[in-house]
Amino acid sequence: MSLKYSLYAFSLFAFFPQFWSQDTSTEPKDFYAALGSSVEFPCVYGRTNGSEWRLNGSFLISSPVLHLHNTSLDDQGFYTCHDSNGEILGTVRLQLGYPPSLPDVQCWSPSYPLKALCSWTLPQDPILPTYYISTYRHLEDIYSCQRLSEQDRQCVLEELDLFSIVPYLVNITAVNALGSRSRVLPVILEDIVKPDPPVNVKVTPLPGKKLHLQWAPPPTWPDPVTFPLKYKVQFQWGNDATSIMGPIESESMVRSGVMPGRTYRIRVSVMDLLGHGQSSDWSDIVNITLPRS
Repeated sequence: MSLKYSLYAFSLFAFFPQFWSQDTSTEPKDFYAALGSSVEFPCVYGRTNGSEWRLNGSFLISSPVLHLHNTSLDDQGFYTCHDSNGEILGTVRLQLGYPPSLPDVQCWSPSYPLKALCSWTLPQDPILPTYYISTYRHLEDIYSCQRLSEQDRQCVLEELDLFSIVPYLVNITAVNALGSRSRVLPVILEDIVKPDPPVNVKVTPLPGKKLHLQWAPPPTWPDPVTFPLKYKVQFQWGNDATSIMGPIESESMVRSGVMPGRTYRIRVSVMDLLGHGQSSDWSDIVNITLPRS
């Protein structure tokens, strides 16, 4: 059943119970309600009144009307209404949950300037099937933020204008049978630049208490020549000793003054050379233990 029809059926039942009493079909009807709410199912189909309710085939109550109070997840399932001969008159599938909460949205560009990514989460699990509408607007133009599926919580923004002083407005709307909530996030492309971490970090000991380090730019960064990068290198040893070198515009460096017998944990981060946005997360750690003299 489509989401549109489910919302329609929910509203009709909630405000017009006769909608169900006039429907003689025995096909299951989807009904959505908030956890903790009270629901009422009348069992009147055509001119026939039901006399018994069952949940997932198990007897519940002898009554033409089923009342459920302070509903919990245990109340979910298929409710069947039966006549005095035990014949099924109708079936209602009760699904419980919450309306969507306001999405938490974040956007970043690991592939500046080609595209940006936005992802989102819901602070509270709505439990019910929830779908997302993702768009972004610039001036008068509205674009679809592309996703792999309706349930996917990440989308791609493409063909963005560089150095625009007018922000893109990213709109993420969460929708389920009990309601919808929307978050609009203003985005300036240069403010959300965040490369992926550097890769292929390697370290080699050199004579004279030195280390040679080299790495490669993130593969997702489209053009390190046109849009150059700068790097920081972190050295850790012992319990909490740390030092950071950089920024470094090349993809290698030599560190002097390292101590024999000491184990160094080394990782690298990267940032757009002009300082747009923020630094990447740290690369994977590379460990090296220097031999004692």
